[in-house]
Amino acid sequence: MHFYQSMTTKLMTGVLVLSTVMIPTFATELDPVAARTGASPFTTLMEGTSVLSTITEDTQEETQTDVADTPDNTSSEVSSDAVAAPVVNDTLQVFDEELYGQVASGPLNIRSGPGTEFSSVGLLSTGEIVELEGQIGGMGGWYKIAEGYVSSDYVSQVDLDSISAQGSSMAQYALQFVGYPYLYGGASPSGFDCSGFVTYICKQFGYSVNRTASSQMSNGVAVSKDQLQPGDLVFFNSGNSSKLATHVGIYIGNNQFVHSSTPTVGVIVSSMNEAYYGSGYVGARRLG
Repeated sequence: MHFYQSMTTKLMTGVLVLSTVMIPTFATELDPVAARTGASPFTTLMEGTSVLSTITEDTQEETQTDVADTPDNTSSEVSSDAVAAPVVNDTLQVFDEELYGQVASGPLNIRSGPGTEFSSVGLLSTGEIVELEGQIGGMGGWYKIAEGYVSSDYVSQVDLDSISAQGSSMAQYALQFVGYPYLYGGASPSGFDCSGFVTYICKQFGYSVNRTASSQMSNGVAVSKDQLQPGDLVFFNSGNSSKLATHVGIYIGNNQFVHSSTPTVGVIVSSMNEAYYGSGYVGARRLG
């Protein structure tokens, strides 16, 4: 009897010990994260940032997800397999009317997006005029133009009507130099070459333009031949050069322009329809 009681007591004690050992082991298999960390797995998106923090049962680490800007830059999206949330940026204000801006300080980078972190896709020269399609942000913001974005800090809005009035004054002033001598490389009343003449006249009206005929084609804004106004720069190419232009003058109205032509005749007025100028015309630019 004592033997059976003793064996029964030992068996019950063994069962209790075994149960005590197995219970936490069983709980760990069901919820290993809770057993190890005292918390459940969770995923959070930090408000106002693009950082996605995730704690898993295998690791406790922070990973960053890139923000992909949409083409119009009105919003972005941070996403993962489990979470997607919008990140709102400044919106693009599209201008309802035609607005133009003039580069106050150049060369000015044209960016692929509204920020210096975006790549440069082109350059604008000092004095160049571009049409403004919209704006992102106020002071210190960005203008949207056809080719991309430019900093509003370096572009001033201009009125094309006032530009036309000043163009007329510039044309009249240029006519005062008819008869002055031609001098290759010259840019003063003692002698002008074609682009030197344009450079000198423009400077008297506060316009800083490039020095050669080809490079002056990047100053101002392009205008069509049927929209020419006094003061517009008109360009020509002899057809024997790979340059954009080989000659330049200042339009004065009535299908005529003033220019420094050759060492033989100096500064003269010519018709846009003359043989060389009619066939060699390549474009016009309007300053502001």
